[in-house]
Amino acid sequence: MKKLRKIIHRGEGERVDFKQKITDPYKIAKTISSFANTKGGKILVGVRDDKTITGIDPEEEKYTLETAAQFYCDPPVPIRFKEVEDEEEEITVLEVIIPESKEKPHFVRDKNEQRLVYIRQRDKSIPAGKTMINLMRKGELSDAPTINYDQLDHNERKLLSFLERHERVTLKQFMQIVNISRRRALRILHHLTQEGAIRMHEHEQEPYYTL
Repeated sequence: MKKLRKIIHRGEGERVDFKQKITDPYKIAKTISSFANTKGGKILVGVRDDKTITGIDPEEEKYTLETAAQFYCDPPVPIRFKEVEDEEEEITVLEVIIPESKEKPHFVRDKNEQRLVYIRQRDKSIPAGKTMINLMRKGELSDAPTINYDQLDHNERKLLSFLERHERVTLKQFMQIVNISRRRALRILHHLTQEGAIRMHEHEQEPYYTL
């Protein structure tokens, strides 16, 4: 439990999510698939968003989690369970481990049989756009940045430096920051997206990019 408390203390993020209880297989399928489609991660069940450890009955939660991973995710996502007990307080936290998948993209089927792909951005699971899905299908989306930063040009360095200080950037913002044409800006953004250095998000009216 000591090791788990350290993880909880750091809070939710790209690879960690807290759930007090699992009540809806569709909602948790979005989180499971987003981890599988990104870099993998773990869900800690029995922990509130404010980091309070409440504990759960692990057997009750496992059924809903397995249903979500097997029947709501397409293709199914393999998950593993680890029960972490605090003997003094007599509570149990269920650690759900989701590895990064080699079968990306994993879709989530909702109650209307619509299929969406989710990825993890910071502490949220958000829909992936067509560009990101196509890169996943082609196997052109790097799992980790392989780009040589020493070989980046001035505009590419400026973009990554901007994203280190800000959460996101749009195409128009990038064009203004480095004062280049739309065509050249798109070429740079597409290249860095393919290399895994940045991510493209298309679920809002105007697409944007993040690290």
